[in-house]
Amino acid sequence: MKIHYNVVVWIMLIIILMSIQYSINKVIVLLKDIKNILIQLKMKDRL
Repeated sequence: MKIHYNVVVWIMLIIILMSIQYSINKVIVLLKDIKNILIQLKMKDRL
Protein backbone atom coordinates (compact mmCIF):
# COMPACT_ATOMS: atom_id res chain seq x y z
CA MET A 1 0.00 0.00 0.00
CA LYS A 2 1.40 3.34 -1.04
CA ILE A 3 0.58 6.52 0.84
CA HIS A 4 -0.22 9.50 -1.34
CA TYR A 5 1.44 12.32 0.54
CA ASN A 6 -0.04 14.98 -1.71
CA VAL A 7 -3.56 13.94 -0.77
CA VAL A 8 -2.69 13.82 2.92
CA VAL A 9 -1.13 17.29 2.79
CA TRP A 10 -4.15 18.76 0.98
CA ILE A 11 -6.59 17.22 3.44
CA MET A 12 -4.57 18.55 6.39
CA LEU A 13 -4.45 22.00 4.81
CA ILE A 14 -8.20 22.01 4.28
CA ILE A 15 -8.83 20.95 7.88
CA ILE A 16 -6.49 23.67 9.19
CA LEU A 17 -8.14 26.34 7.04
CA MET A 18 -11.61 25.25 8.17
CA SER A 19 -10.60 25.45 11.81
CA ILE A 20 -9.12 28.92 11.31
CA GLN A 21 -12.31 30.06 9.59
CA TYR A 22 -14.42 28.68 12.43
CA SER A 23 -12.30 30.49 15.01
CA ILE A 24 -12.45 33.78 13.12
CA ASN A 25 -16.22 33.47 12.80
CA LYS A 26 -16.53 32.94 16.55
CA VAL A 27 -14.43 36.04 17.20
CA ILE A 28 -16.56 38.09 14.80
CA VAL A 29 -19.75 36.98 16.54
CA LEU A 30 -18.28 37.90 19.93
CA LEU A 31 -17.21 41.31 18.66
CA LYS A 32 -20.71 41.97 17.31
CA ASP A 33 -22.18 41.03 20.69
CA ILE A 34 -19.76 43.35 22.47
CA LYS A 35 -20.65 46.14 20.05
CA ASN A 36 -24.36 45.67 20.72
CA ILE A 37 -23.79 45.73 24.47
CA LEU A 38 -21.74 48.92 24.21
CA ILE A 39 -24.40 50.56 22.05
CA GLN A 40 -27.05 49.65 24.59
CA LEU A 41 -24.95 51.08 27.42
CA LYS A 42 -24.38 54.25 25.45
CA MET A 43 -28.10 54.63 24.83
CA LYS A 44 -28.82 54.18 28.56
CA ASP A 45 -26.32 56.93 29.37
CA ARG A 46 -28.12 59.36 27.09
CA LEU A 47 -31.44 58.88 28.84
